[in-house]
Amino acid sequence: MKKMCIFFVLIVTLSLQAQENYSTSPDNFSFLETIKSLNIDSDTHINDLIENKTWIILDGSLSSITRLSGRNEDYLLEALLVQGEWRGLDQVLKYECKLIFRGNNWKEIVPDKTPRKVKEGMILLNSHVLVLGKVVSFENMENRKIPYLLVEQIRVIP
Repeated sequence: MKKMCIFFVLIVTLSLQAQENYSTSPDNFSFLETIKSLNIDSDTHINDLIENKTWIILDGSLSSITRLSGRNEDYLLEALLVQGEWRGLDQVLKYECKLIFRGNNWKEIVPDKTPRKVKEGMILLNSHVLVLGKVVSFENMENRKIPYLLVEQIRVIP
């Protein structure tokens, strides 16, 4: 009987812990954002994402990679994440997001140039990827907002 009570208390404690963790995370995480929605959203909405430090997940293809740092500086890379959408049979609309990779840990994951020997796990130009990050800024360009996403995680979509 004593073991049964201890087991019951342990299960209740763990389940309450799990519920508590779950209830705090959705406030700073949004599954609703896409590159398209960010391109057409209002300045106010994007500023809310920035101020609330909301985590978002985006998917798309890396269409350009530019190293912004010098040789002896911390690694800083900008990549363009794009998606496309057909409008009718004759037109394709392009949506864009700029990804920021900051820190030397990204050198071996997202290189600025394709190396001669590609290592397993490297993410190269034209890869279709899933990205987790936070919007840190945006720019207005041709009636669209181009968000800048500070990348926390990136994975190739096979």
